[in-house]
Amino acid sequence: RTRGRHHDSRPSYGCITQRSLVLGRNQAMTEYLQRMNQVPRFAAAAHRPARRRLWGSERQSTVVRLVIGNAIGDAFGFGIEMQDAEWIRCAVKYFDRWPHNPVMSPELRRNNVRGFYSDDAEMTVGLMKALAIYGNKLDRDGMLRAWNDEWEISKRRPPPALPGVGRQGHGGIASVWSGDLTLDEMRQRQADRTDPGNAPPMRALPLGFLTAALDRERLSMENADATHPHPKARAASLLISFACRFLVVERGPQVDLISAAAALLEASVLSEAETLAHLRSLDGLADYHDFGERFCAMPREVHQLLCGPQPCPFTVEVPAGADGTKRMEGLFADAMRTAGAVLYLCKFQRGPLDVLKASVDLGGHVDSVAALCLGLVAAAGDLQFGEEGGLSWRLLEEVEGVEYLITHAKVFEAWLEQQQQMQQQAPG
Repeated sequence: RTRGRHHDSRPSYGCITQRSLVLGRNQAMTEYLQRMNQVPRFAAAAHRPARRRLWGSERQSTVVRLVIGNAIGDAFGFGIEMQDAEWIRCAVKYFDRWPHNPVMSPELRRNNVRGFYSDDAEMTVGLMKALAIYGNKLDRDGMLRAWNDEWEISKRRPPPALPGVGRQGHGGIASVWSGDLTLDEMRQRQADRTDPGNAPPMRALPLGFLTAALDRERLSMENADATHPHPKARAASLLISFACRFLVVERGPQVDLISAAAALLEASVLSEAETLAHLRSLDGLADYHDFGERFCAMPREVHQLLCGPQPCPFTVEVPAGADGTKRMEGLFADAMRTAGAVLYLCKFQRGPLDVLKASVDLGGHVDSVAALCLGLVAAAGDLQFGEEGGLSWRLLEEVEGVEYLITHAKVFEAWLEQQQQMQQQAPG
């Protein structure tokens, strides 16, 4: 079996990054960012005020807001990933600090420090890099190279990350990179599942910024087929890219999000019957605020519609609850239901803190839902740090990789602007 890595002669992304850094910044900030942008890392306590200043100077960037919201949601949710919904609603009382799962398995505890983001944010920025490198010629192979590059970068992070150890959170693709599976074996496993995993939707946000609908559709399919060649994964990838397009770029009314997404999917070559039926059921649900504070009055059938059969039949061996003996109730890593939950929460969200609470209160695979929802809400509006209904400054100061993420968000944004200029200058 062939397990060799891909090699190519793509242009130097790092050179673009360095040029973007030095424009319009004072020397002290430039030197600070040059140290911090090589790999994702935490900011030392003395440098955390610099993050507030950096945010103040860059918050007008839609893509910057998206990647920071995405990373904070991912990091917040990852601390309690696969915990039971009831436990989360009772135990996670504070949203100005990172939550902790007391029964997290030893495997997940390794190289996992609160504030680290996981594969959700990592693969999202990897897809941005791939688009900036390959443009609209990007395909699944280019995506895989970019994601592998990003995973290799994570092995070079300074302490508290373990040296030479990749980022937590990856599923089957990490087994491919380590040589335990071939890529074809992993793809076949996903293709054979009734409900494929949620990696395609969790990393699809950047595709929403592409101007041409055909490009968004094609690359949504490539994004899914890179690792999860399944009709539901393709549909979920398209739905999340559409959510970004509709809410962030087109500024569509959030109350129309699900109906507009269903119409788009129905007309697409990626249309999938079960996903369409699921969307229509979700669009008939009441506003989640009607279910009480922390979903205390959410009917069981509503939770099952959002998350699938309960208790989750796929997590029998996963410890949950206060002592690890409870069967987990919540969302599994399911492409269709992850995309559906994100669209439902974004239809009714009332701000960043509100949607963060709602995302984790579903239980289960909450890092993906929180990452996508907070990324969309941030990009369409703001994270409102230090304001009522907004996030705590502490989350910005303590999340991993702010400088790194902003640097690469700016490169992606510059590429988008270049594409728009080229289209405007094209004859006819």
